[in-house]
Amino acid sequence: MKLVRRPMGFSIRDLDRRGVQIVTQLQNAGYEAYLVGGCVRDILLGYRPKDFDIATSARPNQVRRIFRRSRVIGRRFKIVHVYSGREIYEVSTFRAPPRDGKGKTKTLVADNDYGTAEQDAWRRDFTLNALYLDPKKKEILDWVGGLEAIEARQLISIGDPRVRFQEDPVRVLRLIKFMRRMGLTGGAEEIQAAKECASLLQKAPDARLLEEIFRLMRTGDMEGVWDDLHLLNLLPVLLPEFRSWLHAEGNVARMGQYFAPMDAAIQEGWTPSYAFLLSILFSPRVQDDPRPQELVRRFQQRARLPRGEVDQAIRILQIQPQLLRPIKDIDSQRRPPRFLGEDWFPEALECLRCSLVARGEELTSYDHWHERRLSLHPRRR
Repeated sequence: MKLVRRPMGFSIRDLDRRGVQIVTQLQNAGYEAYLVGGCVRDILLGYRPKDFDIATSARPNQVRRIFRRSRVIGRRFKIVHVYSGREIYEVSTFRAPPRDGKGKTKTLVADNDYGTAEQDAWRRDFTLNALYLDPKKKEILDWVGGLEAIEARQLISIGDPRVRFQEDPVRVLRLIKFMRRMGLTGGAEEIQAAKECASLLQKAPDARLLEEIFRLMRTGDMEGVWDDLHLLNLLPVLLPEFRSWLHAEGNVARMGQYFAPMDAAIQEGWTPSYAFLLSILFSPRVQDDPRPQELVRRFQQRARLPRGEVDQAIRILQIQPQLLRPIKDIDSQRRPPRFLGEDWFPEALECLRCSLVARGEELTSYDHWHERRLSLHPRRR
């Protein structure tokens, strides 16, 4: 496909200033460099980008020499984190196509073959994620038809979707994420390939799968995502600890009901922590099996979760029965509970609200604890 160059069509002020500076420094040092991927896609679709990633012809050690505050990370593919202020910018070197002398599709593990910008574009998953923006020339470079996909709001795989999903099965989850988060339409071949390749996700590292679960939970349509995962029979693969519980009649639908109030809050601009996402994921299970510490710890061992987030999720789950006590019993206490002043208590309250809404119950207990919290911190109204 012939390279298409198009004026970016929006103000340079819509771009992250520090991200532009990093691209400029790389270009001034004699390297090819662009803002790439999600940030370009999001702006063109009318969303505010959360991250500004950079692709360059400079190798990781060359990037390190240009930016004093930086470090090389990654095993599967080495990238550089460049620190500017409090922000971290991901700088990756252009990648070449994977080499496989046998001509067979295989899952990508080590992936450090460097290439050109065009080769790098063809390596990406969907066409709308393979747009490169040069802030100096104020133009967008498109080798794969990404601009057409943006206009059609469609997710089209770069190359045969079956091959691409076999190379990296996590792309199946990314397909679901983009469809739900941005209201995009998946191509017919992409949807069919996702169904055929979904089972390959069991080969992906547990930590990477969990990170994708958290991203899916923050789309603002986790209720719909949950339905998608169920239809693709992915729930036992992603959440093996839930396998027997989800097998019980009604529990899949019951879990989906917990996501609906969370989705509404996220759509209004709220960003939940990992601890909250864990607590809402385990809430209905804990009601049936009130051992949050044992359940979540088992989950942590498999997925290597940050201990602080796990501890906080356990606290949120442990106090839920106390928050549901009759109000007359609560008011009889002489001293307010210590947890009212904890930083994690607002998310414990939000977990309570989601649980009450999911079960179709009144929000009386939530309103009561919310007022008690405000009485301790009047300025937080």
